[in-house]
Amino acid sequence: MPPSSSDRPASPMPENLSLVTPSAPREDSRQDTLATIGRDGARVSVAILLSRITGFARDMLIAQRFGTGSMADLFYVAYRIPNMLRELFAEGALSSAFIPTLTQTLTREGKEEAERLYAGVFLLLSAVLIPVVLLGMVLAPQILALLAPGWTIDPHREAIGVLMTRIMFPFLYFISLSALLMGVLNAQKRFFLPAVSPVAFSLLLILATLIPGRLFSFPPILLLAVGVLLGGVAQWGLVLTFAPTRGIRLRPHLNLALAWGNDRVRSVFRKVLPAIGGLWVTQGNLLVATLMGSYLTTGTIAALYYAMRLVQFPLGLIGAAVATVILPLLSMHAKEGEGPQEKLVETLAHGYRASLYLMLPASAGLVALREPLIDLLFRHGQFDEKSASLTATALLGYAVGLWSFSGVRIIVRAFYALGDMKSPVRAALAGLMTNIAISLLFAKAEGIVALALGISAGSIVNQIWLLALLKKKIGRFPGDVFGGAPLFLVHSLLMFVAVRLLWDEISPGVAPHETFLLAATVAGLIGAGGAVYLSLTWLTGVAESRLLVGRVLRGLQRKNR
Repeated sequence: MPPSSSDRPASPMPENLSLVTPSAPREDSRQDTLATIGRDGARVSVAILLSRITGFARDMLIAQRFGTGSMADLFYVAYRIPNMLRELFAEGALSSAFIPTLTQTLTREGKEEAERLYAGVFLLLSAVLIPVVLLGMVLAPQILALLAPGWTIDPHREAIGVLMTRIMFPFLYFISLSALLMGVLNAQKRFFLPAVSPVAFSLLLILATLIPGRLFSFPPILLLAVGVLLGGVAQWGLVLTFAPTRGIRLRPHLNLALAWGNDRVRSVFRKVLPAIGGLWVTQGNLLVATLMGSYLTTGTIAALYYAMRLVQFPLGLIGAAVATVILPLLSMHAKEGEGPQEKLVETLAHGYRASLYLMLPASAGLVALREPLIDLLFRHGQFDEKSASLTATALLGYAVGLWSFSGVRIIVRAFYALGDMKSPVRAALAGLMTNIAISLLFAKAEGIVALALGISAGSIVNQIWLLALLKKKIGRFPGDVFGGAPLFLVHSLLMFVAVRLLWDEISPGVAPHETFLLAATVAGLIGAGGAVYLSLTWLTGVAESRLLVGRVLRGLQRKNR
């Protein structure tokens, strides 16, 4: 990783939050940038928290009913492709190309041109996705065989897997329309509704899980597939119904020539292609885990999914919130020309440091409390001790890379804002090669933990490569982006030791089936860990801790007036 170009030492940020250049203070501007990220990020985090809570309720019920058995493995393999394509076509590649272009069009050309762009992208996206969905339904048997080559399954289970794949493939179309509309709202700095909309998806899956299987002659796992499809429709419907009527509106048409004739529409799709390449590589990490997992013990694929869900809670609450908020900001700050781009670098540094400050202790907390967390959330019904142990092992491997998963999401937004979709592909390829090497070398001997560690190591390599490419592109390294990392890491390790020692002392008196006692214990330990970390960072002068405490105190003062 290239060294920082800043002249300042790698030390905690002073209270004045001078993040990028030690001279020329411009404190008001920097405070405004950080305040904007913090304010909008907090709103998104609240929405994501609601989404994550319903998501966890969904996963808890699925785990309780199906555990990590062969049917659960089959469901998650069948779900992998439409879910991966959603990331490629909509929430990942399209959004990364569409939001910056729409933001710039709205700013420079006005609402009417922005609506033409929206309508053109809507039509062309539909023209691409409908054939993809139909092709996926036709090729479902081949897709299933490709994703799980290590399985030897009987014709009955194979037929169930193929049927689930066919049921879930249309989900891709509806969730992509939802993601497109969410991008329109994000470009207008309306973040709450897009972030909370996945609640509708989770509620439909919860309903599908609760329906008694005895009411139907077919296997209950098929209800989950139907729930995925209806959940995608519900999520799109929620955003469509409650989207503000003011602002950019969809004015659909069926003129493909008119849509493709729009220079901005073509620009979006030209940027989408390399972005899809980068996300194919990123999604390739999950495909590697699925492929290799099919050769390991039954339940490996389901356990990897449940462990990733735990990682995605802080990742979505913090990393995705920051990444969502800073993309429009970075897009506004990006400008043509050579040399350092001060506002872009400043915004990136603020966002990355905020993520690092929160993600390192989150990683430490997940490792320290992995067993009680999994027991509390999943160890019910068919999710037995073996399932819990397998999931805890996977979580250990994923937690190591949590800070990097978030960092990649944030750093890659700078490339998207600059219109560079190719550099993230090169960085992601380096990460994928790392993952494949670790998985091939260690999966047979070490099992599931090697697959999770491979993904974490690949993400770290990806991030290092991104930072090196960014320095080359903008002519400087975001100076203070890692300034507080050593302190954040030391304080997180101290928090880990404190929480783990407390759990080891308490755990003999807390049985997995004592849900209320276990929940109270986990909540208390999380609170204690947070207090330890916040106290340590406060005492050592870390600016993020002072900002966080200041926001809480101001909120309390307003309530008491």
